[in-house]
Amino acid sequence: MPSDENLHGVDLNSLVVLRTLLETRSVTKTAQQSGMSQPAVSRALAKLRELFGDALLVKAGTVMRPTARGSQLLEPVQKALAGVADVLAARPAFDPARSERVFRIATTDYGATVILPRLAGLIGAEAPKARVEIVPVGGQTFKDLGETNVDLALYSDNPVPPHLHTRDLFRETFACLLRAGHPALGGAERGRLTLADYVAASHILVSIVGGGPGTVDNALALIGRSRHIAVRIPYFATAALVAASSDLVLTIPRRAAENFSDDPRLRVVEPPLELPNFGYRMVWHERVHAEPDHAWLRRQIFRAVRLEEAT
Repeated sequence: MPSDENLHGVDLNSLVVLRTLLETRSVTKTAQQSGMSQPAVSRALAKLRELFGDALLVKAGTVMRPTARGSQLLEPVQKALAGVADVLAARPAFDPARSERVFRIATTDYGATVILPRLAGLIGAEAPKARVEIVPVGGQTFKDLGETNVDLALYSDNPVPPHLHTRDLFRETFACLLRAGHPALGGAERGRLTLADYVAASHILVSIVGGGPGTVDNALALIGRSRHIAVRIPYFATAALVAASSDLVLTIPRRAAENFSDDPRLRVVEPPLELPNFGYRMVWHERVHAEPDHAWLRRQIFRAVRLEEAT
């Protein structure tokens, strides 16, 4: 029997012939069932005998009988071919109503607060037995997408490895969160902070990875100004809680800020300078690109974003 190293030399069709021969014990019947000529079946049998080093079937009067080795091969060959048939079978359709699939999504708490509330409702309505698990974005996220650890990431339009698939979800701008009664609100004009009050205040910077300057700091540097960062934190929701109980100013993506607009302790106002907007998108690996369950998840995320924009 060939080893794994030279299985490439085995013709799968010859195993189909072997199975039929062992089942029918007849070259004639095998030829009929396989759509082959009798000489072709005889030639295939000769190659099989050489491959296995055994006669496999021998004449016994007017019929053929399997050898001991041939009898031993029938069941494993049947199972092997059934397994190959399963591999080649059409991909089964995804049935959300019956699925118990666990979807793992890598995101910051920004992505979770902006998208997850409506996404959870959509998934709960269509796939009540499925589950969503949120994992943090980190240095291993793009690697994890290529394995089985993460299905999809929610990420900004910062560069990603070129082999990954992406789909844009929305463009995002910035807003400021300040506690109700913050001194800077007194000088705000038409819902916009003054630049003088903004740079005079101390600030919270949400920084997911790295310790460099943020978008605001880069924009201020362009006009020759700077600000004091009093707190640097990787969590948007926690940063909002800090802003609600201090005189620190928090500048974050608008959708995240508006999630706290109903909190009586906080006020959402415009920043005093133009800040670049950015894109937000889904990112996934080729390994799941054609999977029906994964395509369904991407559709639900896109629907969740559209529902959010419609409100």
